[in-house]
Amino acid sequence: MASAKPNFLTSFNQHYDTAGTRLDSCATCHNGEARNPYGKAYSGSGRNFAAIENLDSDGDGFTNLAEINALNFPGNPNDHPQTTPEIIPEPPVNVTEPPVNVTPEQSTTEVPISNTTPEQPTEAPGNTTEEQKSPGFEAIPVIVGLLAVACLKRRDLRK
Repeated sequence: MASAKPNFLTSFNQHYDTAGTRLDSCATCHNGEARNPYGKAYSGSGRNFAAIENLDSDGDGFTNLAEINALNFPGNPNDHPQTTPEIIPEPPVNVTEPPVNVTPEQSTTEVPISNTTPEQPTEAPGNTTEEQKSPGFEAIPVIVGLLAVACLKRRDLRK
């Protein structure tokens, strides 16, 4: 049986609006007769709840306030908020986009930037690239130039 003072529990319930919840219990600050880590921190702070809110009294990786808000015991390392993986929504795929840095003299033809659909992502969420390009288009002028040079050399050799 814990020897908690009823006025401390009442103060806790008033401060955090926990009356009638599972935290409305001596077990918030006690393990049986002894104080748990949260109870020790509360006592050591001069009985100031706000002073220990950002501490992790039980060492489970969650602040006392996070545990209290989740209605978990801040002095029990085995009782902590349930965590879920963060889900990052994928941005919508833009099928066409005008070219970047277009001057008024240049054409404003639309260029496809992605051939993927939301059901077939090409990258893991969270990985970003500056701009998606279709591979090979920048090589076309080089190939045309090389072919022209080859044709001219061949023509010169026939003469």
